Parts: sequence; C-alpha cells; structure tokens
Amino acid sequence: MTKDSFSVVGSMTIAELSNKFLRTFGCALRVYKGKQLADGRMTINALNRRVTEKVNKNAGELKIKATEKIGDVEYKFKAHFGLTVQVADRHNSKLLPNNVTLGEGSRM
Repeated sequence: MTKDSFSVVGSMTIAELSNKFLRTFGCALRVYKGKQLADGRMTINALNRRVTEKVNKNAGELKIKATEKIGDVEYKFKAHFGLTVQVADRHNSKLLPNNVTLGEGSRM
C-alpha cells in the first residue's frame, strides 16, 4: 500500500531519498551521478561536483504524488534538481514503464 506523497529537499542524502521513496511508494528509485549510480552518502546538493549536468542545488522542495506517472516523476527530478533518476520495482530488479503511476508500479 502506498502513501499519498512526500517531499524531496536538497539536503537529503541519496540513501535517505531512496529509502523514503521505497517506503512511501513501494518502488525503488535509482539516482545517477552521470552514467553511474550515485553514492548513497552524498546529498542531492553535493551531486553538483561530479555530474555532467549542473545540479540545481538551490532548488526548493519537490513534492511527489502516488498518482503521478513514472515518466513525469523522472522528468520532475531532472527539471527540478538536474538529477537523472529511474523508477524500478520494489526489488530494484527491473525498470518500470513510464506510462504507469507510482501507485500502479508498486503493484507490479
């Protein structure tokens, strides 16, 4: 069962973000630093040093809802923080389709 939503702020570590995303939506969140997975100890704000695109470390809070389509969520992370993310199933074994909601993805 998913919760309605949660907010993302730049001071969160990647591990905190990923764990909160999994607990809230029942889906894994992969966060990338360039083409590699980001170190879980880094904060969103700290990612600006080693990525190909500049991370917007002054971005405010980002709110994610279970009713949003996965493709839209991935786009919001890119537009808001400059982060590349992908949403996977709860076991983090396969990526979920962009045209389903986070709530639907949690049941796949």
